[in-house]
Amino acid sequence: MNSVSQSKLQELLRDFYNLTGIKVSIHDSEGNELCYYPAMLSPFCALLRKDAEMDAKCRECDRRAVAECKKQHRRVTYTCHAGLTECFAPVLYLDKIIGHIVVGQIKPSENADFGKVKSHFPTRLQETLQKEYDALPVIDSEKIKSAIHVIDACTGYEYLRTLVNENGRTLENRLSHYIEENLSSNLSVDTLCRAFHLSRNEIYDIFRRRFDSTVADFVKERRMQTACKLCETGMPINKIAEKIGIPDYNYFSKQFKRRFGMSPTAYKKSLSRS
Repeated sequence: MNSVSQSKLQELLRDFYNLTGIKVSIHDSEGNELCYYPAMLSPFCALLRKDAEMDAKCRECDRRAVAECKKQHRRVTYTCHAGLTECFAPVLYLDKIIGHIVVGQIKPSENADFGKVKSHFPTRLQETLQKEYDALPVIDSEKIKSAIHVIDACTGYEYLRTLVNENGRTLENRLSHYIEENLSSNLSVDTLCRAFHLSRNEIYDIFRRRFDSTVADFVKERRMQTACKLCETGMPINKIAEKIGIPDYNYFSKQFKRRFGMSPTAYKKSLSRS
């Protein structure tokens, strides 16, 4: 998240709030709030958190949401202990969570009446909290769903902005580098989709436009080129096959011969004679 300027993020959060009326914030991978709009806490939540017992429950809700995001690698929508709706949406980079976009402190229409939730709070706080709870805007459940869908799009947008601009490297550069660094792994289209947070159609389009190739052909060519280089190191052929993700020795030999006109064994012998 460091490569995306805070001012740009703040602008995104402000636009989201102006359209939805829902508080939104950016958190780091551990759930710590980095920036937000319009305020860190609504007056209701700020008042609630002044009480040690309630503050502990609020923090536990946040902790559970972050843990569930880490486990599922997808957004988590839940009702907090105070009856408010919240959503944590992970921002992924190479299949790792680097942050979260969070919408929260939302009073859904079904909980508009304080009487439905006051039992969640100690008696000593109910009268004080009611005024601020009643002041929270009521958000229709369908609008909440739409806002969460927009948040999903925002996580992808900010991720792609970071990915394309990081160190001046383009998306296709990073795809190529990722493939070369992971030749021994499963490099299916679905694997790349998960790693780069892109759809199958986006992956297909990038390889067609930028590499003039299918994903399968691109990966196969990188594997054969790497195998050729490894033959020059004296590495045993069975180890080369494992290294490039084709552990079936016979299949590897056929693919190598089809690409270079001779088996890997013959190629290694030709190197020793030169």
